[in-house]
Amino acid sequence: MIRRSFVLTFATLFAAALPAAAAASERTTSATGVANVRGASVYVEVFVQVPHGQSARHAANEALADQGARPVQAPPSGGPGFTGLVWDVLPLPQSYNPSGDPVGAGSALGATQAAWSAVPGSRFEISPGGTTSRCPSIVQECPGPQVLDGFNDVGWARLPQNTLGVTWSTTGGVDEADMALSTRVPWSSGCTNVAGAFDVQTVLLHENGHVAGLDHAPSTASVMFPSYQGARCSLGSLDQQAIRTLYPNT
Repeated sequence: MIRRSFVLTFATLFAAALPAAAAASERTTSATGVANVRGASVYVEVFVQVPHGQSARHAANEALADQGARPVQAPPSGGPGFTGLVWDVLPLPQSYNPSGDPVGAGSALGATQAAWSAVPGSRFEISPGGTTSRCPSIVQECPGPQVLDGFNDVGWARLPQNTLGVTWSTTGGVDEADMALSTRVPWSSGCTNVAGAFDVQTVLLHENGHVAGLDHAPSTASVMFPSYQGARCSLGSLDQQAIRTLYPNT
């Protein structure tokens, strides 16, 4: 179970302003919002690529509105903040649906699980839950209504145009964290910078930080920095400090 009495849902999306072949080096920004899902309070985090001629604030607010959320706060100063989500029962199993995967991201997901699980002084752990054919059930682009099925799944979906990925997490009732990446945008693998593509492991590492309960950090030294800075697949000292603070190994 998770230590909160209300439903906390965050959706993380990277919205690209250009077509799929566009360079991944365009400006990106992020914002936090709140929304309502079937009467439950939800937490929404959006990560967007800023269109030419548009302000970062406007792009972020549009992305929040697309998710039915209103903006609430900016990233805190210093290291990563916290969303309020804390997993009491660990390890957290996370399964992977490879359907539609263009780059063989299963190994990249496993690497991010290992990275967040191996921080000295922290008890946090995400364990591989194997492969699945389930579409991440609380991702709104999955067929049928959003439901809590008790599984923490990562998969691929035809997300709205310009959206790279979404992550949803709930607390209260059935505890669950689901994530989907878009089949409509360019991806690369190997933790290297490839022109016109986003490194999938870099994005998954950031997203699994949110699954753990971390919010954004304003420092580029953190993988939780709310902007894509190119391929980066190891945690910084600020990330490690934050996960130790949230899950002390005592």
